[in-house]
Amino acid sequence: MINLAKTSQNTWFKLAFFTIACLLACVFGLISITGNPILIGLAVGSLLGMCLLAIPKKTISMVIALGLVLPALLDMAGHGLSRMLWAISMMALLLWLPSLLNLVNFNRSNDIHQRKYIPLFIWLSLAFVIFAVINTILQLHSMGQFFGGFKRYFQTFGLILALATFAISRKEFDQWLKLLLGIALLQLPFALFERLVLVPMRGGIALGGGQATDIVAGTMGANLDGGSPNSIMVTFVLIAFAFVFSRWKSGLIDTSRLFLLSFILLLPLVLGETKVVIIMLPMLGLVLIRKDMLQQPGKYIPVFGGILLLSLAFAYLYFHFMLDSNIVDGLKGILAYNVDEKIGYGTSLLNRSSVITFWGQLHGWHDPIKLLFGSGIGSSYGDGYNAGHIASMYPKYGIGLTALSTLLWDLGVVGVILYISIFIAAWAQISKTWRCSQSIKTKADCIALQAGISLTLFFIIYSDSQLNLLVHQLIIAIMLGYAAFLYQEQRREVNEQPLNITLNDV
Repeated sequence: MINLAKTSQNTWFKLAFFTIACLLACVFGLISITGNPILIGLAVGSLLGMCLLAIPKKTISMVIALGLVLPALLDMAGHGLSRMLWAISMMALLLWLPSLLNLVNFNRSNDIHQRKYIPLFIWLSLAFVIFAVINTILQLHSMGQFFGGFKRYFQTFGLILALATFAISRKEFDQWLKLLLGIALLQLPFALFERLVLVPMRGGIALGGGQATDIVAGTMGANLDGGSPNSIMVTFVLIAFAFVFSRWKSGLIDTSRLFLLSFILLLPLVLGETKVVIIMLPMLGLVLIRKDMLQQPGKYIPVFGGILLLSLAFAYLYFHFMLDSNIVDGLKGILAYNVDEKIGYGTSLLNRSSVITFWGQLHGWHDPIKLLFGSGIGSSYGDGYNAGHIASMYPKYGIGLTALSTLLWDLGVVGVILYISIFIAAWAQISKTWRCSQSIKTKADCIALQAGISLTLFFIIYSDSQLNLLVHQLIIAIMLGYAAFLYQEQRREVNEQPLNITLNDV
């Protein structure tokens, strides 16, 4: 009877496998003859991702490498090939499956060296996802808008969970950090090519400086039609610089190597016109040496002064040479298109400040549902034919200009609080890890992670890229995943001594 039962089960298994294989063959065959790069990218990504689930750590490496290097190559190739990045998104989304399985069993091991300790900010990330999904379903406008919004918002959350729940060794994470440093150094040759070849193709600096040099975005994606994510390249190289500087300050890197790496990392900032550097560089420096300035002000206040002078040099380069203006007029212009209620940003009617006041004018306690919970993910996305249903009501306004405005329209005040709380909790947990860890490398990396989180918080009011752009979301996912890894590593160091976060750690 047992043998008959097993035989029957095997028969049904083989039949089901054969049926699914036939269906998949038909589906992929139909997709291949369409010639549509988007559908082909999705099919290849899902198929490759399902195969790679057997080796999830290799999948992580591929998502990191391909996600941060391919955008420039695909954008320059044109003809819609940039949509092939959807294949990488599918691979990252598929990481949800093993990550959730690991999360369910995260603390069942009796071996303290194998136990996983999930920090608060990871649980808050999950809470944000659950809130966004339930909130959107309850107000469902269309399935297309829901799935599109989910893909844009959460395409790298599976990577965060994977880094937080997989059994990853220090050696493996160090290899990923070396890979990331290599990609950061790779920004220079790509930026040089874009500056010397692509900028002249767009009319050169004589066209208007910022319009032409906007294409200098390293491997983050060089769009010949404009709108390249050059600020994401700046974010990436500055975070890489933060890790190099922090390790040098801790005595882990010698001065000659610091200068060499810093030169290669920061040179791309000179090749393009990215005025946000003027704000980001001092912010980064302040976070990196804030503790040292309190302990040794005579030594580190001049260092911060040097960072301010470097920022001033960037301002002089951007305004005088690339924009044919001066620092005073340039700063006035920046204030105008960011603060003046009558001036929009780019082709939008709203700017980074008026987009918030505009939302405030249309929301209040007369409609508490929209005020607190928004209209669902994807509702404020885009402009034109593929816009969300709320964005379609306000064409050319640019209501989703920043992450803050996007969150307010999509998920309301509750969504904004949940989202920002992820990074506040991560900052606090990193502070606790820094204080309790005995590792010099861990302490150095904790400071660098906080510098990266400060830039992420700044981007909430600067751009919407961290809610819809794969390259930016990958950077954030890696930071949060590494913060979770350091937390777990430190917990094992102290043999399960609890880490209670207090306000003093912030």
